[in-house]
Amino acid sequence: MIAKQDPAYLSADEFDREEVMAQLVDVLKQQQGDIDVGDAEITVTIHATLGDYSTADEGFPVNLFVPNMHFPIGVNKLFFRNFDAYRIFAATRDEGKALRDRIGTQPLAADVTLTNIETSTTRPRTFEGFVSRVVYTARDGLVVGEFTATEDAHLPAAEAADMVVDIAQHITQAAGIPALGTSWEEAKALLQDSYPFSGSDDFAYLSSGKVIAYQYDASALIRDEAHDATRPFNVYLQQVDGAWRTTRGFKVDLNGVDMLSTKGAGPGLACYTPHVLDRCAVLQFSPSDSGHVLSRAYGVIELERSGSPKKVFEAFVSNNTAAFDGFATKVDYDAESLKQGDTPKYIGIRGVSAYAAGAGEVREGTPIYDPLENTSGINSINREIGLFAVDGAADRVPMVFVLQ
Repeated sequence: MIAKQDPAYLSADEFDREEVMAQLVDVLKQQQGDIDVGDAEITVTIHATLGDYSTADEGFPVNLFVPNMHFPIGVNKLFFRNFDAYRIFAATRDEGKALRDRIGTQPLAADVTLTNIETSTTRPRTFEGFVSRVVYTARDGLVVGEFTATEDAHLPAAEAADMVVDIAQHITQAAGIPALGTSWEEAKALLQDSYPFSGSDDFAYLSSGKVIAYQYDASALIRDEAHDATRPFNVYLQQVDGAWRTTRGFKVDLNGVDMLSTKGAGPGLACYTPHVLDRCAVLQFSPSDSGHVLSRAYGVIELERSGSPKKVFEAFVSNNTAAFDGFATKVDYDAESLKQGDTPKYIGIRGVSAYAAGAGEVREGTPIYDPLENTSGINSINREIGLFAVDGAADRVPMVFVLQ
């Protein structure tokens, strides 16, 4: 990309362009230098300030890192993969009092050492390093704290695959939906037990005119016509009647915005139950030799607040955390509208904390749903499983799931 912007490349004709490109790339590689991701060790110094001592956390909250913080390396960026592990400067009460007596409110110098540097799978043109050691030094040069961490080894492929299966089963059970691969005929009974309101976005053409092919209203089956066998259709699932139903008697809003928030973060994320732990979903059924089968799904499972979005994620996936590649971020939505239960608003700045993670094989094409769509500088999570724990609601953390 850089070479294509060089004047030499722009002025070259079609016969010389390839040769000029090769020369420019060689020069750029020499200028940038290479990082040996197996052996490189980088240490940077960052100023850190200690917050008020926390008995619950057994230490001082420290503002050493923030989400999306990075260090420039040539034309690339180096992110801190496990920065959240260093949010507390651990100390007993007596140690904390002695440290305060010595430094007061003065900032500390933190020497941050990164190892296990890898090409990022979540951000374009970036590296991610594991923070293996942080050494805190007072202004007089005396070391006042040293903390270390060890990164877990990568999971064997077979073990990771088993975890993916396990967490997929947990998601479908918690969401009240069938497993991927289930036929539409088999899925209907389960969905009717789980969701009192649902409908498809496909039409059937009867003698009386065009109608929604499938409609389940207040736990009563209104219509169940055949869907077009040649194309996929979506089924929208809700616990309550709401803005996603544009007229009494059910009419699907085909732009999808009112059925489940396609912009990601919102109180309940358009489950329309801002004060109740609830769930809602969209399922995609695709044609197969034996009829339509469930091919992809996304939705929301509302969970009780039990700490940060990352903590909620870890509790949800339980022993399967190691199968995921995850990162903390901020999504581009108005935090105040989320707290008040208003319609989610995209305001162009990162205002809502979230923890995003993916597991399983990479899928081709565009994800069925991408809560990070409006969050700049981050790749889409296009894996078998995507999970997004979103902050913003006062008493719960909505867990967005994507299965494909």
